[in-house]
Amino acid sequence: MKENYFNESLEKFHNLPEEIQEQIGGFDACLKIKKIEETYNISLGFVVILVAIGELVIDDLPEYFKLKYGVSDEIGQKIADELEVEIFEPVVDLILEVGEIDDVLSDSGIVKDNALLKMSLPQRKEFILNTFSKDILAVIQSDNTKIKDFNIALFKTFNEDEDLEDKVESLLYVNQERLSNKPIILDKQLVSPTIANWLKDFIKRYGSDLFNEVTLAEYLSQSENIRNITAKEKELVRKILKLYRNLVFFPESMDGVLLDNWEIFPIEQPDISFKPEIVSAESKPPIVSERQKTIFDLQKNLTKYASNSLEYKALQQEINRLSRK
Repeated sequence: MKENYFNESLEKFHNLPEEIQEQIGGFDACLKIKKIEETYNISLGFVVILVAIGELVIDDLPEYFKLKYGVSDEIGQKIADELEVEIFEPVVDLILEVGEIDDVLSDSGIVKDNALLKMSLPQRKEFILNTFSKDILAVIQSDNTKIKDFNIALFKTFNEDEDLEDKVESLLYVNQERLSNKPIILDKQLVSPTIANWLKDFIKRYGSDLFNEVTLAEYLSQSENIRNITAKEKELVRKILKLYRNLVFFPESMDGVLLDNWEIFPIEQPDISFKPEIVSAESKPPIVSERQKTIFDLQKNLTKYASNSLEYKALQQEINRLSRK
């Protein structure tokens, strides 16, 4: 299994709504998964994650178990049925709901010949409003092609409905998606680290005027709340603040930017700088195999997750599998 695919799958699971994470990867769920694993002597941590993020569907599980573990069709179906009843049934509607945006944000980009632009105006408006209500993080963490396609659809729809931009802005201000795991301090009180509260914190400090990259960098380096979050969470805050600037202060926010590069959701430019590292013969590190490197990287990732979480369980199972080779 490719390490990148494994880690990307864990990250996707970690970004799912908390209700799904708790039902599928919480303590009670892990106990149920462990019981099924012990009954059939197979590892299920990662396959449960694949179903949760939409990489597999429940109906495919019997064939998956047959190919991966060599179990019979009957046993594979029994395992799938137990997982469906014990783990997935309570949140199947939520998983499908999250999958709706992934259908449009497919690997070929939002604009698979522009799926959004092929919608009727009412359908497109509803999709955009739903996105800003509960799926901003799904878009903001997509790749550049998908984000660019979504931006095109946004600009077109804003032009066709002059009231939509104000509605979208209002939804941004009250969005309850969480950018970090720890609460933040707002008006001397601990509050949930939602998009809405992070925006309030920034606006309280810098006001509601158009701001530049210097101001953004200052906030990301000096804010008390920033000091208590991870690098990944800090990156999410940065992207949300750029989204806020691009949307709320448009078109002034695009002054000096070529029309082709206009954006609402921020598009990250790749860092193409390269500085060759000079390593002396004496300090040259020992040669390690790809498998050893993969195990080491997976072990580092264990520190990101609680020891009783499904992500930790899946990582540990993959490490054990590779160590046995």
